[in-house]
Amino acid sequence: MAGLKAGVAKAIEGLRNHFPDNHIQVGATEDGAAFVIVEDVPLGPPYQQDSTWVGFFLSTACPDDDTYPFYVRGDLARLDKAMLKNPLHPGKAFPDAASTMVKRASVMVSRRQRNRSSWSYEPPLLKLLTVIKWMLQQ
Repeated sequence: MAGLKAGVAKAIEGLRNHFPDNHIQVGATEDGAAFVIVEDVPLGPPYQQDSTWVGFFLSTACPDDDTYPFYVRGDLARLDKAMLKNPLHPGKAFPDAASTMVKRASVMVSRRQRNRSSWSYEPPLLKLLTVIKWMLQQ
């Protein structure tokens, strides 16, 4: 995409290739970064919802940066009626004020990569898949 840093554009291309049937919304920033929303990501148990959107920010340092945090639908709820617990943080909005995209009520999924030496081994697509897998294991 024009105006995006090369690493950001490559990450978005990887997302589109992995999720060919999902609508992917991209909100570029003036500096070449992007807010990204992947629609209709399968969810299901342990959650009441069958699917969610997943949003995140790709910084200009992509892919040499940790993609963090992730955001999912704001009405996320568990089948067992238990409250969402850390690292799930309800009552958030995505994207933040720096974006021209329409804000959505969301739950923040705080799954930061603490080992900076492994960031180059966990590109945004892999991190997204890891977060989705983690959510389904809760």
